[in-house]
Amino acid sequence: MSPFPPSNFIIQLLAGALPLFGGLTNQQTNGNLNASSWQNLPEFLPGSTLKHGYPWGNLKYKPDIVNEPLPETNVTRYYHFDIAPGTLAPDGYQKQMLLINGQYPGPLIEANWGDWIEVTVSNSLQDLDEGTSIHWHGLRQYGTQYADGVPGLTQCPIAPGSNFTYRFRADHVGSSWYHSHYSAQLTSGLVGPMVFYGPKSAPYDIDLGPVLLSDMYHPYYEKLVERVNNNGSEVHFAFSDNSVINGKMVFDCSSVTDGTPCVSNSGVSKFQFQPGKSHLLRLVNVGSSGLQFFTIDEHDLTVISNDYIPVKPYTTNSVTLGVGQRADVIVHGKTGADAERNYWMRANLSVLCTLPEQPYGLAAIYYDEKDFEDSKTPTSAPQPLIDADMPCSNPPLNTTSPVTRIPAPPADQTITIHINNTKNETGHPVYLLNNQTFRVNYNEPILDLADEGIFYYPSDPEWNVYSTGNSSVVRIVWENQKVDPSDPNFYNLTFTHPMHLHGHDYQVLSYGFGEWDGTIINPENPIRRDTTLLPASGHLVVQFTTDNPGVWPFHCHVAWHVSTGFLINILERPDDVKGQPRIQKTIDQTCAAWDAWSNRNIVDQIDSGL
Repeated sequence: MSPFPPSNFIIQLLAGALPLFGGLTNQQTNGNLNASSWQNLPEFLPGSTLKHGYPWGNLKYKPDIVNEPLPETNVTRYYHFDIAPGTLAPDGYQKQMLLINGQYPGPLIEANWGDWIEVTVSNSLQDLDEGTSIHWHGLRQYGTQYADGVPGLTQCPIAPGSNFTYRFRADHVGSSWYHSHYSAQLTSGLVGPMVFYGPKSAPYDIDLGPVLLSDMYHPYYEKLVERVNNNGSEVHFAFSDNSVINGKMVFDCSSVTDGTPCVSNSGVSKFQFQPGKSHLLRLVNVGSSGLQFFTIDEHDLTVISNDYIPVKPYTTNSVTLGVGQRADVIVHGKTGADAERNYWMRANLSVLCTLPEQPYGLAAIYYDEKDFEDSKTPTSAPQPLIDADMPCSNPPLNTTSPVTRIPAPPADQTITIHINNTKNETGHPVYLLNNQTFRVNYNEPILDLADEGIFYYPSDPEWNVYSTGNSSVVRIVWENQKVDPSDPNFYNLTFTHPMHLHGHDYQVLSYGFGEWDGTIINPENPIRRDTTLLPASGHLVVQFTTDNPGVWPFHCHVAWHVSTGFLINILERPDDVKGQPRIQKTIDQTCAAWDAWSNRNIVDQIDSGL
């Protein structure tokens, strides 16, 4: 898990020598969040017409890379998000944050498969002079490209003091998250869970809901972005201060020397298991850069879904999740004397491919309701970890396969991207993708220009636009910066990157160290995801069918990497993007307010903008 031993503080905590709870109220740590409302979720939400007992009737969820009809539920779910500054102490250390409806993490979005969702976002950041946006991670947004939530690409930022309503379909079944896509605002709190109910791919008894895993940074995100982008910076990273589960963990306040209010026994998240029952946990890495190893002491995990894609179930003792990745897992409850004990849930940050100051995240699992209420400290033993053949990577591609079989078709367009992390002429760190870094123009969304029939941008090479033209299947080969693995500074010179493509579930054809040799792993039914780890000094090969016209970013989900230019844009089927009145009408809503605001105020864009 980590080559470094736990601190004395963590050792005492695990031994029960330190109190877990009592120092702060939930209002002080997480604001208006009631995390217990995320547990024991229903099979589906009321309000839809039931057919054969379910809103989706006899339809089976078969997620693939061609568009399938969704259930017509004739239901819209309405939400309102007010984004405003606030001060909370999720791990006991009081910090400046950005909150949604006064809470961290943000509210749970729920819908049935096929429902429409409307989220009205109010930007109450007038005092900070910051725009914002919300991206709904992993949704295909078929026909609603303008709702993808990426400023400068699918909209202008939501201006301070203004509102914008996103409208989109629950086009997948499963677990995901939403987050701000404006600079690194997600680092300061603008994240939250999404759950879309639909047909089960495997049976379970209790849906225990979202389990959000995140690295925690104490400084405000702008200070971190400035530090990473400074011309004296040697790495594209910032050190995280802690690892939290559902927005909670404890912190060793004896290390705080700057006078910031801090309480060491702030508390951890709690989960109630039932003896002999099977529990669904919806794991989501909502962090900024940290690669997470998730385990539960003395319990196995049965993985049934990666991202939104149901897979043939397999059992493991740990799950590896890069930023943006998800896994639905089933955990079978203990019986007999084993169900009279309490257990640790662990989310440990990798110290090999990320930079945590304190990598150990904890939550408590109780079987006995009185122990739950009394918040007794678990004394369970950690899982022995399975050694990975390739550090900082997802499991081998032959570990499992999707439930729905889709062979890999031949590609008629291949785009190869060579990655280099370097410094520009002024000494500032940048990522170069085929010798070109990325930077957005908030006032000129590329989707808006494509709608006007403008498909080429020679005067703006920093937009990194790659057109699919009339291609049907596009293959993208990512080649990471090459460094000798025997170099003692290997992981300081090249990084593992969680690669996320908007608007698609792509097929993963290959990943590993070194250059791609042309081999496709499991070509008859390759793994499908929307986020996959690109190994350090290695390759990642994915492909997708061009069935979703739009402008779709493909980027590393490490906040500090996309901040320094690690993003390309896929302009998909440009002729089918052109001339859509809904695109123009929707984008105009954000751009009118943003143009008016930015004409009166200086936009302090200190990074790529995303």
